[in-house]
Amino acid sequence: MPKEKDRVTSRDIKAQERREQILAVAKKLFAENGYHATSMRTLNKALGVAEALTYHYFPGGKLEILQTIIREGRAARFAEIEALASLFRDDLSLREALLLAARVGTTIFTADREWFQIVMRERNWLRREEWITALGAGDTPLQFLYDFFARRMAQGELREMDLRFAFMQFFAGITVYSLIVEDDSANVTRYIERLVDFTANLWSK
Repeated sequence: MPKEKDRVTSRDIKAQERREQILAVAKKLFAENGYHATSMRTLNKALGVAEALTYHYFPGGKLEILQTIIREGRAARFAEIEALASLFRDDLSLREALLLAARVGTTIFTADREWFQIVMRERNWLRREEWITALGAGDTPLQFLYDFFARRMAQGELREMDLRFAFMQFFAGITVYSLIVEDDSANVTRYIERLVDFTANLWSK
């Protein structure tokens, strides 16, 4: 039987819901108008709450809200990528592996457009290390991807190349097109398949 202190109450649930509401509304406003142009007054008006309530959940104010959006969005992206990592088996064809890699790219760069837009626009408010990590540009969470294709290269399937630079180009192609066509998923799917076929031909030895 759970201890009293470990029991989740309806008050806890409501507090969590209010916190998530603040973050969701702030993320929408930051993405649409920018962090600097969104005042706490604007945020509280959109929420329909008193300013004191927002500061109760985020004592650090607007900057703490921004940092929380970045941090929690990054955690969500990383969790999705970890789930995809288990699908990279050595028996996959190059095309199948690149299609999975494209899913990794869309997970980081286009799965949550508001989050990605905020990260790109507000990078001056983040330390360089935070910004790089937010985009998955460090050794995690993409190291498994480089290791997987490095093994394929060592086996002679791929030509010798700088995999990090190659994936920068690959992901850039996905990101730019996905953002241009917005929510037209059918066109995005067709484009990614063409990009994968082109890349497989380019990378093959």
